[in-house]
Amino acid sequence: MPRSFLALQGTASHFFSRLSAGLAEKGHSVQKVNFCGGDLLYSGGMRTLNYSGRAVDLSAWYEHALATGSFSDVFLFGDCRAIHWPLHPIAERLGVRVHVFEEGYVRPHWLTLEQYGVNGRSRLPRDPNWYFENRAPALPEASATGYNLYERAWHDIRYRMANSLYAARFPQYQSHRPYNGMKEYAGLASRFVRQKRYHDEAMKATAALIDSKRPYYLFPLQLNSDSQIIAHSLFNGVREVIERVMRSFALHAPADALLVIKNHPLDTGLTEYRRFAQKLAKSLDMTQRLVYLEAGHLPTLLEHSRGVVVVNSTVGLSALHHRRPLVALGSAVYDIPGMTWQDDLDDFWLHASPPDMHLYHAFLDYVIFHTQINGDFYTSRGIAMATACAVSRLEASGDG
Repeated sequence: MPRSFLALQGTASHFFSRLSAGLAEKGHSVQKVNFCGGDLLYSGGMRTLNYSGRAVDLSAWYEHALATGSFSDVFLFGDCRAIHWPLHPIAERLGVRVHVFEEGYVRPHWLTLEQYGVNGRSRLPRDPNWYFENRAPALPEASATGYNLYERAWHDIRYRMANSLYAARFPQYQSHRPYNGMKEYAGLASRFVRQKRYHDEAMKATAALIDSKRPYYLFPLQLNSDSQIIAHSLFNGVREVIERVMRSFALHAPADALLVIKNHPLDTGLTEYRRFAQKLAKSLDMTQRLVYLEAGHLPTLLEHSRGVVVVNSTVGLSALHHRRPLVALGSAVYDIPGMTWQDDLDDFWLHASPPDMHLYHAFLDYVIFHTQINGDFYTSRGIAMATACAVSRLEASGDG
């Protein structure tokens, strides 16, 4: 039976327009809402309407749009964006299905599609027995998509330029990104210039860590603007996380252990962490126990670590893959008894044990089978792969 889809904000790419075309070929209708110039640029041949009102008026607008019964489904990217936040309770009350796209829980070559919400809003069960009782088939390894950071950056630049070009059409729009494009690109350009030095420093530091045979705990940082930090943790920012972890480590970790902090590879440097951590280490009398890395080969660092601390990063799944004891300080889909440390961080350093790998594989098979799509949002090949599977997945979601 044909369905009617309302498409909200997507990625800075052609993915939503390709998905719309794929759904139309199957007899479904799709209408796209543009909230800004970038949305307008990437709407392609979709039927569109422009929302130029205020964010505070979106609840009433969604209520009217969905209450008419014109739409059976909504799909969007990023369920924690301010423009999407009011949608969920309205759609749920009116019986309209919501489908959320996001970057993959499993990396690389996967993206996420879940009904209702993702990450902290995901309805994936937190009961470990569920994954044994509802065992999903293991899928073949993902095919490479050809994803590259430069193509993604090009889409992002075009999207932001369009936001400026069409700003008069969307006078009330406020991006979910905390800084304007020029600031972010300047920060990333500065990081790119230093990348070789960062890589060389990390290689030397990692070799020294392994050769020393000293135990160390790995603490990979997330982006300060990540909705995982903002919406799905109790922290107000990454500096606050650093302070919580370092104070706990200083007081409770084994005296011979090191704490290795690894910065996020896409950090713009607009919020400074290295000097903050080093200054705090001095006040905690743990200067010689802190290693701060701007880069590094994550699998190697994980493989040799004694344990891993995250808020809710996808690095957590990589840590489980490497059989490392793991603690998640925020809401994470993999924060399940048997896979992660469930007690206080202060006790983690001495008492955490490796994950139950049978549970991990049951969980991973279920998550990939039910929520992951092989593809990406930015390359021609990745979009084509993702579109074909997403159309099938969306059609199947209406069965029964």
